[in-house]
Amino acid sequence: MGLVSWMYLHLRVDVHSETRAQYYSLQTPSRYPLDTES
Repeated sequence: MGLVSWMYLHLRVDVHSETRAQYYSLQTPSRYPLDTES
């Protein structure tokens, strides 16, 4: 149970950071070239 909840939490954080990175890249693409790394 602990491992599953940790994986679920990690997945949520990963998706959240992904969305935030896309949002920032849309706002200031010249400042944060994050999509070029991934």
